[in-house]
Amino acid sequence: MKRCSLVILVALFVALSCAKYHVKNEISHGSEINKLKKTGIIIRKTHNTPIPLKLFNKNLSQWLVPYHKVKELVLIETTSKNLNRSNMESDRFLQFSNVGDFQLYQCQGIVAHYLAKNKEELDKIRSDNNLDSIVIYEVDAGYSRELQYIDFSSMVILVDNNDKILYMDRQHDKHETFEIDEKVMREELLDLISNRLLNKIIDLKYIMKKR
Repeated sequence: MKRCSLVILVALFVALSCAKYHVKNEISHGSEINKLKKTGIIIRKTHNTPIPLKLFNKNLSQWLVPYHKVKELVLIETTSKNLNRSNMESDRFLQFSNVGDFQLYQCQGIVAHYLAKNKEELDKIRSDNNLDSIVIYEVDAGYSRELQYIDFSSMVILVDNNDKILYMDRQHDKHETFEIDEKVMREELLDLISNRLLNKIIDLKYIMKKR
């Protein structure tokens, strides 16, 4: 029984590692990213995402364990609601026009307002953890047992201590599932969300698989 469970877990790890995500890069300052040494990660969920924030943090923390840290990463799990969730559609980072075009400048404005409004808390997080940068991972996620799908969109935004955006991307993926257990569906979705971020921080040379 244990051997069977192990095989299933390994298969799941391989499948998630090979998962394809539809990611669009918007901003990237590679030379400045390469100079960073210690980055904090803040997960921000949208107001209509039904999954508790603590489950996002727990899942990501578990997935980070097997990786070798090339640069220091700190998962910031204790933050105020001002930092870790949006209040309404208009203050989430990912914004689109009426015809579905991504609004880059509107997004940058919302991010700038978010950073300015939460400056005191962010500065304390940076000071307490000796950070030179912060990744804000905004996630909008949902799932339906009746319609058998899991769905999420996200943004990865990396800012330095001067609040300059060094990296920004966006993503959206919808997956069909034959699962009918709601708890299992939620875990499957959480795994996909964590691995989307892992893929990116591997690309940015923060972590690598242990040999």
